[in-house]
Amino acid sequence: MDGWDVALLVAAGYVAVSALVQLMIRRRDQAVGEFRAQLAKEQRRREAEQKNRQSA
Repeated sequence: MDGWDVALLVAAGYVAVSALVQLMIRRRDQAVGEFRAQLAKEQRRREAEQKNRQSA
């Protein structure tokens, strides 16, 4: 392996790791968004349930 081979290997590794990190960040943001939506839905359900108890 000469200098060019090493440089290409390092560049390819950098691109691969950068792409993986971006995908992981996107997935994390998506999962957080889904969790927050689920949490908000659960909170609305509990509030509605509590209002039903008070009016009954």
